[in-house]
Amino acid sequence: MKFRILFLSLLILPLLLISSCKEETYSEKIIHLWIFNNSPSPLEDMNKILKGFHVENPGIKVEVTILDWGNGFSKIVLAAATRKGPDVIQVPSTWAASLTDVGALMSLDSIVDIWGDPDLFTASARETMKPRNSATTTSLPWFLDVRPFYYRKDVLDSLNINPNSITTREAFADVLQRVKRAKLSINGKFINPMAYPAKNDWNIVHNLSSWIFSAGGSFLTEDLTKSNLLNPQTLDGIHFYLDFVKNGFNDYSNLDKTTAGVSSDFDQGRIAFIGETTSKSMYLENQNFLQGNSNTVATLEYGCITPPTVRRGSPAKYFLGGSNLGVFSTTTLKRESLALLRYLTAQSDVQFQFSRISGFLPALSETYHLPYFSENKNRKIFQKIVENGVSYPAVSFWSAIETDVLTKRLNNIFNIIAGSEGKQWPTAQIDAELQAADREINNIISKAARQNEKPI
Repeated sequence: MKFRILFLSLLILPLLLISSCKEETYSEKIIHLWIFNNSPSPLEDMNKILKGFHVENPGIKVEVTILDWGNGFSKIVLAAATRKGPDVIQVPSTWAASLTDVGALMSLDSIVDIWGDPDLFTASARETMKPRNSATTTSLPWFLDVRPFYYRKDVLDSLNINPNSITTREAFADVLQRVKRAKLSINGKFINPMAYPAKNDWNIVHNLSSWIFSAGGSFLTEDLTKSNLLNPQTLDGIHFYLDFVKNGFNDYSNLDKTTAGVSSDFDQGRIAFIGETTSKSMYLENQNFLQGNSNTVATLEYGCITPPTVRRGSPAKYFLGGSNLGVFSTTTLKRESLALLRYLTAQSDVQFQFSRISGFLPALSETYHLPYFSENKNRKIFQKIVENGVSYPAVSFWSAIETDVLTKRLNNIFNIIAGSEGKQWPTAQIDAELQAADREINNIISKAARQNEKPI
């Protein structure tokens, strides 16, 4: 009899354990996090970042979904309309205002007040937290995107050029002219002065922005009520940038390339200068290259400078992009979602870990005090760019201006330039495209005003 009872107990015990496990799993709270492919292995990398959160918050699990940059925005808008979205979401800084307008993002004023420190995030990143036409903060800065310039040390050394002397756009143009005249060939490869991609690249507006900002120009007027594209300072920055092709510094062949193509040419020793994201430095630090036509492997020696976009006598202003994090207004896990938001944005160790994995820069100010940033001369350059960074206007109609007007018209301009190779520089056609862009931007702003989406 005792044996029978013992035998039944052994049969029942696993069932009880299974039942207990099911109950525990059922009671586990699941946060749905939507992000984009911000790193080489976005899902695996994000799950590494979240290990600490799971330790600190037992009973909460984060399920990560990776969105595609091509259709991500439409998927987010659909989720907001159907009220079937994530709990926490990556919000590219240029989308924050649009998503706020459609009510997709929850107000974060309460947690910002609790955290207390107004300088928690870098100054330029703070501008994106509260859209200009919003009464509340709806997202928090997660990471930043700036574009330093990378140079080949061997090229500058061969011409006895000190990279610290390249502080203005005039000095940069002089250096490019020296590289062009030298007709350098290193390891059997001819060295082109510089390269930037154009008509086939999604960075087309970002790459131009620093030249406009540093010339004292802007895309919109300060009150955000009109286009500023035809302002003399804005035009000065645009034409200086385009003239790199006119003057033979940026070869016509680069106009058909993407960032990846130009970046690869730099790695292979064909270009002296490129502007790229900070993630490029992470790649260069860990990559070996074939030396010439031999099988000898060598490390490409490179350095970084702030974008040489500053007009002599003008203050430095550089493009600054990146992404924020927000909480979807339909979440039923508000407390848990805010805990995840704080973990990812307000802890310097987590910000540091993400920066190491992705190559992007932290938005949290105190992270820059770590030796990784403060004791590395290239990353010091990155910090200087952040300190002088300018974000795009935090208004709902900016995304239409950037995508439907600026990207389209700049593509047209570079198609015109590509077709003019060997002919007269197409000044009149370029100006006609800029005038058309100016009209289209004003139409978008007027339409927004009529729909009571005040641009101020």
